[in-house]
Amino acid sequence: MSINLFFVLIVGFLMGMYVYFTPDNSLTQDMGEIPKIELSNFTLYEISHKGIDHILSGDEGKKFDEYYVITSAKFSDNTKNLFQSIRSDDAEYRNDIIQLDGNVHYVREDGLEFRSHEGSYNTQKSLVQTQGSFAITQNANRVEGTRLLYNTELDTVSANQVRGSYQLK
Repeated sequence: MSINLFFVLIVGFLMGMYVYFTPDNSLTQDMGEIPKIELSNFTLYEISHKGIDHILSGDEGKKFDEYYVITSAKFSDNTKNLFQSIRSDDAEYRNDIIQLDGNVHYVREDGLEFRSHEGSYNTQKSLVQTQGSFAITQNANRVEGTRLLYNTELDTVSANQVRGSYQLK
């Protein structure tokens, strides 16, 4: 065997090893964004000198760089005049806005309740919004409609196609 053939076989063998052992980057590229923290059956408390300000709980939570994704989410706010909480099947919390999807249910300490299939809650501006249908109840009173804009701090409501039933005393 000539020395040239020997070096050609060695180079071919090394190139084959390089191709065979090169990492496959396609798996890491297809995964998308990876969460920094994953939690199961969790409750997070935000505490200040006044006490507990906010409570965030859920069945499964993922924290990414700039937002949270939560299943069976419940957000409670103790910083307003009345204690209030909002829950849904799925939620995304980003920039003080909670996007809610599936069985949205808002409850306030004085008995006011709001239900919808989707919506958003701006924690800084105290605004609950929904594009679809909704129902607000308090005691025996009920209001239904579409496209709700509800300011929980000022207790003002704006909506379309409103139907209401009030019990007069």
